[in-house]
Amino acid sequence: MNWESYRNEIAKTNSFPEDWYVLGIDLGTTNSVISYWDNSNSRPEPIDISNGFGKVPLPSVVQYRPEDDHDEWVIGEEAYRSMKLYPLTTVRSIKRKMGTNETVKLGSKDYLPEEISAKILEELVSHAQSLNPKAEIAGLVVSVPYDFDDAAQKATVRACEIAGLKDKLICLIKEPNAAALAYNFRQQLKQDERIMVFDFGGGTLDITLFNVTDRDENRIKLQVISQGGEAHHGGDDIDDALVAFCGGLIETKTGEPTSKLAIENQVELSSRAREAKERLSGVQRFRIPFTFCIPPFVEQITRDEFHTLIQPFIDKTRKLVLKALRETYSGSLTPHDIDRVLLEGGSSQMPWVREMLLDIFSDESKIYSSERPALDISLGATYYAAMKMGLLASPDVESDKIIDKAPEEATAKVSAKMAVEFEVTVSHDIGLELDTGTRKSFFPMIRRGTPFALAKKSHVFTLSGKTADEMTHLDLKLLERINSNDSYEACKPIGEVAITGLPVRPSGKTKLKVTLMVEEEGGLVRGMVEDMGFGAEYPASGYRESFDPERFEKSVVRG
Repeated sequence: MNWESYRNEIAKTNSFPEDWYVLGIDLGTTNSVISYWDNSNSRPEPIDISNGFGKVPLPSVVQYRPEDDHDEWVIGEEAYRSMKLYPLTTVRSIKRKMGTNETVKLGSKDYLPEEISAKILEELVSHAQSLNPKAEIAGLVVSVPYDFDDAAQKATVRACEIAGLKDKLICLIKEPNAAALAYNFRQQLKQDERIMVFDFGGGTLDITLFNVTDRDENRIKLQVISQGGEAHHGGDDIDDALVAFCGGLIETKTGEPTSKLAIENQVELSSRAREAKERLSGVQRFRIPFTFCIPPFVEQITRDEFHTLIQPFIDKTRKLVLKALRETYSGSLTPHDIDRVLLEGGSSQMPWVREMLLDIFSDESKIYSSERPALDISLGATYYAAMKMGLLASPDVESDKIIDKAPEEATAKVSAKMAVEFEVTVSHDIGLELDTGTRKSFFPMIRRGTPFALAKKSHVFTLSGKTADEMTHLDLKLLERINSNDSYEACKPIGEVAITGLPVRPSGKTKLKVTLMVEEEGGLVRGMVEDMGFGAEYPASGYRESFDPERFEKSVVRG
């Protein structure tokens, strides 16, 4: 059965069998987390991948081990710890390549990023199924960064398909949206509050502003009012800065550049840099051992030196926060206008993050750090999955209220219904390339900040040309503008579509209506083209075709 069949069965029987599992997955750059819906307690629970012996998150590391009699895939903590033994066949941070056709060669085969990500998904789901030998995956939601473009989101969907989860995938959810959901169910947001979610992970920084537009005992409405950040601005970039710093130390002590280190020692260097970053979040100074060098040595780095080293990164982060405040969909906001700042993602626990935000917002009481920031995205995705499956009577969410009876009676717990509306908006401008022959430009059709319910726009173009082929054929190039001030050259391609088989008419006598739409369930772009004819002289032909653009393969629409 697909997830919709499971949902219909839940609605029909008003029950949720204990062998059915609804999952939320945070497919992260550095670590990934999976949670399941605990229906008996009406809340999500993270699945401890280590079975109680370590961290809950699964390192997003995939390792290929060619053996004499068979090939072995190792995913997670063991792969991370054995990178030095298999440096050429270990893949990290594959999320940063999602949406590209950049392949990774492992053994004799080239793998696309979504194929590697599928290995991580398979490993996560296998741990969920290990909780119950009879487990059936009823549905799941996977989170993606705000800054994921159309190609990266489609690659995530393909990863789920490769992992055998095509029929179970309910939708994608933007990571800050998932964080806001998790926070709302834990803290209960208030009327008219404005919340900034600062989601700082290993690969990306997502900054999203929400407004609680309506709130009473029975209903809450969350509205996205700004989205910002950057796709390649995360903990991995700080690791790179530390690797460069350590490389300078090695060259000074040994006289040799790091490029001459053996590949396994380069992996060791990367691990030492990451360890230093993590340790300096808890101590003021850390001694980095370079035991793999000749001669071996130890070098101390203080937290202040670390902050000085990454000051350009900190300054850029600050600018991104201020930009998100400045570029809201309804007008510029100031730090004073924000009521709460939620720190999410493992990288948000570095001390400089809180210090930087305190400098901006000037009120420590506004800055809220989750007890388990690395888990909240997965928990929020699970809440959303439960809503979509009807386990929270979507869009009604059950909330427990305590009603005091007479003093001599015990307190009774009853279930009330709270309607939750989550108005999610399109993250980026979606449009077409206009080519006049002398100049190319971006023609926006769907603006960033448009609610998904309204994210369907049409424009009528008049077709002209000098040859019959030009009058029966039209090439469309769909583009995505990540930042509102990006030039045409900075726009990212969504895909090209060849419209063929149009009726033969003279130049200027064909009007075509091109419609673009963005699906709420994952933010994927789709379109439609319709022949409108040209008045009474050339009536509409009935040509009406839909298209699904792909970045790396031109789509052909035939009438």
